[in-house]
Amino acid sequence: MSKRERVKESVASARPGRGRTSDTSPWIARLAILAGIGVLIYMNGAGLREARESRKDLGDRLGQVEARVGQLGTKVDAVGRTAAPRSGPDPDKVYTVRTEGSPAEGPATAPIVIAEFSDFQ
Repeated sequence: MSKRERVKESVASARPGRGRTSDTSPWIARLAILAGIGVLIYMNGAGLREARESRKDLGDRLGQVEARVGQLGTKVDAVGRTAAPRSGPDPDKVYTVRTEGSPAEGPATAPIVIAEFSDFQ
């Protein structure tokens, strides 16, 4: 065997896929694929578990918010039921107002007199 042939053979055997083939390479590829699938399954399971925990946490928080809104609603209803102290004149009472000498429109003997009070600032 010449030197040139030995160099060609050593180069061919050093390159993957050329020269000699190995029976273990398909098994390594299959093992790598199975390992990748296992990692994907694990990651999906972890993501699903995290999503369930987040959903439970959000459900608990929503329950707390609903309870708080219910408490505030009962407080608002209680405040709405109590009558606020009224200020000013009683709308059910008839008041007598002196209008003599005040500017007026219409006849002085009208059966109804409407008195208007205003403040110009």
